[in-house]
Amino acid sequence: MIELLDRLFIWLFLLFVSILLVLISILLPVTIHEREELKVAMFGYPIPFAQQDLMRNYGDYAVDYPHKFTISFGMLENVSSIYFYKNPFFFSVLIVYIGLLIIRYLHNRFLI
Repeated sequence: MIELLDRLFIWLFLLFVSILLVLISILLPVTIHEREELKVAMFGYPIPFAQQDLMRNYGDYAVDYPHKFTISFGMLENVSSIYFYKNPFFFSVLIVYIGLLIIRYLHNRFLI
């Protein structure tokens, strides 16, 4: 019984870690290749799940493209311009979770 609870705890812990890693991934920069892509900038890894219109914040920003942009958090705005898509988020968490389970299996199989 205790072994089953230990496994359950590890599976839930790995699920929590995978959700955290996927949520943190929206902070990583994405490469925008042309100015028109600022309207639909997609963030998140391994499957992009957050969309933001960066044209509001960086529309007059003169840079050479391709250029790396990060997600913008308007602290003084009441309106959030970040849209989250549930299915890509779910699949991103699933991919990371399966990867963590594989790493755990390989660790237990070959190192212990």
